[in-house]
Amino acid sequence: MFLGRVFRAALGTGLSRLTGLLRDAAIAYAFGASASYDAFLVGLFIPQALRQVIGEAGLASAFIPVYAKAKARGEGQAFARSFLKLLLIFLPPLALLGSFLARLYVPILAAGFPPDKMRQAIDLAAFLFPLIVFISLSALQAAILNAHGRFFLPSLAPAILNLGMVAGALFLSKVFTPPILGLVVGTLAGGAGMVLALLPSFRKTLGPKTSGPFVHPDLREVGRRLLPCLAGLVVVEANTLVDNRLASYLPHGSIATLQYAMRLFQFPLGVLAVSVAVVALPALSEQFAQKEGEAFRRTLAQGFLLTAALMVPAALGLWVLAKPAVALLFERGAFGPGDTARTAQNLLGYLLGLWPYALVYLFSRAFYALGQPGLPLLGGFFALLVNIGLNLWWVRIWGTFGLALATGAAGWADALFLAALLWRRVPGWIQWPRVLVVILASFSMAGVVWALAWATQPLGPWAQVFFGVSAGFVLYAGILWRTGLLRALRAG
Repeated sequence: MFLGRVFRAALGTGLSRLTGLLRDAAIAYAFGASASYDAFLVGLFIPQALRQVIGEAGLASAFIPVYAKAKARGEGQAFARSFLKLLLIFLPPLALLGSFLARLYVPILAAGFPPDKMRQAIDLAAFLFPLIVFISLSALQAAILNAHGRFFLPSLAPAILNLGMVAGALFLSKVFTPPILGLVVGTLAGGAGMVLALLPSFRKTLGPKTSGPFVHPDLREVGRRLLPCLAGLVVVEANTLVDNRLASYLPHGSIATLQYAMRLFQFPLGVLAVSVAVVALPALSEQFAQKEGEAFRRTLAQGFLLTAALMVPAALGLWVLAKPAVALLFERGAFGPGDTARTAQNLLGYLLGLWPYALVYLFSRAFYALGQPGLPLLGGFFALLVNIGLNLWWVRIWGTFGLALATGAAGWADALFLAALLWRRVPGWIQWPRVLVVILASFSMAGVVWALAWATQPLGPWAQVFFGVSAGFVLYAGILWRTGLLRALRAG
């Protein structure tokens, strides 16, 4: 059951992330690693950070456990409608305020930009801030659908945002002056389309309107849970803020090459790790509410093993194929070989933290289900301090690679901190022999992928990626099957 739900969530997220790679390829073709795209990324930072905070974790983590309790009492619909009304009242003024304050916060995000680039970043931020309205509404829709066991459509919906950005980069950029405004319009249109795509299923799941209080009493509990969730995720996003600020002092395109590398880093993280966490949260919340301690431990153990089985081979495979993967996806149009080399190098730094960041997703959901959202906040703050310290040290030595490597190392600090606290509360969820099998199988796979990448290098990056991924997948799946680990993963 657990693996099946993860598969449905991962299928929708995977399709969405594929459109994300298409989006990045289109942007790379149209804008490359240019100053205007640097300015766009800084302008998008706050809405994108709020998307991560509200959409992928914060709202769902605070809302779903409370909604499950209200639904059990027959008050689920009244509670959900009350929360929706609150969002509709709060979001439009927030969007206007964020646009107005762009001139104040953008210089903080990119202090190293020259005046012309700074003015463009401020203008783009003012235009892009209303995206938060669409992101928040779609996050509520997705949370309710997830609470009812529907994972595919909510995880697929961000594809519409990505397709809007593709249209903005390839077509609308030819209409607007400067061309980057076309990307802004496509982004906003895609955000609105995401809400509209979820609306029919959301209305059907919510059911016909019934009477209920305008301000439901359970909203206070959501607020109590939401504040530390949001604070913790804001701390996580502050890592990107620090990276961008330091990169703004480096040559043009530094922020862009970091962003392209981060997109590839986030592909397995968003498809696999987020899917495990999305499915685990409702299960863990229900098991804790019903005082099923052993079931809670089994779900956590299954999530940990599944995260290891998915993320360790993904990290090693991307490590081996970093340069050909970047070249295959982005090296065309305005994106040249030099940009490929810088992006691939940054990707290697980020990949150090792929598995631990996936574990942070899982461990945070466990603490949210336990009603202790402050502990992920504490872990995120600790990781932020580690990231800032390493950033200031390594950026002087390695430039953008140092920033990426510091981010990866900070992920380990966060994961180990949360793991130690969680083990004290719920011990016994690491299956060491099976984790060892995963690690050995992953390194065996990586060795074969490296040999194939070296042998097929004369054929070009497409051959390196195609043969490497195909052979790696078959070999890794075969090892899991022969060792019985695949059966253990399916049994959960």
